Amino acid sequence: MADLLSKPYLTISLTDVCNLRCVYCPPAGENYHTPTTMMNPEQACAILDTAVALGVHKVRFTGGEPLLYPHLATVMRHAAMCNLEVHINTNGLLLAQNLAWLKTIPNLFVKVSLDAHTNAAMRRIAGAGQAKRVIEGLRQAAATGIVQRVNFVLTQLNVDEVPGILALCRKLGIGLKIFDMFPVPETAVLWQTLYAPIEAINLDGEPAPPYAYTRQYGTPTRELIVDGVHVRIKNCQDGTRYHTVCQQCPFFPCPEGLYCLLVTPSLTVVPCRLGEHLYRHCHDFAELRQAIAQAIQLYQESYFANLFHETHQDFYAASLNHCPQAEFEGVRC
Repeated sequence: MADLLSKPYLTISLTDVCNLRCVYCPPAGENYHTPTTMMNPEQACAILDTAVALGVHKVRFTGGEPLLYPHLATVMRHAAMCNLEVHINTNGLLLAQNLAWLKTIPNLFVKVSLDAHTNAAMRRIAGAGQAKRVIEGLRQAAATGIVQRVNFVLTQLNVDEVPGILALCRKLGIGLKIFDMFPVPETAVLWQTLYAPIEAINLDGEPAPPYAYTRQYGTPTRELIVDGVHVRIKNCQDGTRYHTVCQQCPFFPCPEGLYCLLVTPSLTVVPCRLGEHLYRHCHDFAELRQAIAQAIQLYQESYFANLFHETHQDFYAASLNHCPQAEFEGVRC
């Protein structure tokens, strides 16, 4: 188990296409700051093989919206054949219509992003008032046992939605993870306006055992049992993991730090989304293997520090320097 925990999990961003436009999400989703395109399935499967050979045991598929990726079933079945723990982050709009094949994937954990339980609130946040559609897909998927939790990003737009989301999770027997809004350069001005501190929701619950992964990488999460629901809270004021090379980044200290490895459709290994000096653009899978191995070493050499709460104005200034047009809401830099 110690060896498994020493390896960060792998995130594969399959597409930059999405069918929502959440106000807090940068353009291209988790592909931001990288060339965006759609990954071919052979490439995705080869990336999985490479990561497994290096001891990675968990993969997370994301986008954009991964359920818009036409080869998702093929790639996820290959991940399962590699004995990987398979996770998928989805906005849930297409969950019901993909449920028949999703529930055949072994060791699958579905995480549904849902920031509102009413159509009106979802329209404010995501540009489309389709909360009821997402909830129906979530209900059907939860009944099969494949849903791990709802992911909820807390902003000034949805503080009052938390009780309804918590009640929904309790009814469906699934968990809830609450994130405060994570700033990136393209959304720095919005972050100044929309950020809501975790303390704004005032959740009371019984402490739950700590989550091993976030005790080693990224921000340590707070674990609570609230009205029977396992609630995991990620607060960017709680510190994160850095490496000495992070100090070369103009955004240091950022709130995310070293959390998970990302491989993009352009065959770029990204240890940290903001740390472009750490990106490795690979021409073949021999280079990819070396780049992933080097990134794993960065993670294993990382240290914990709680710096962002003291320097977030520096992050804001660096963001505007990197992306001056970010002063205008909704801009895509």
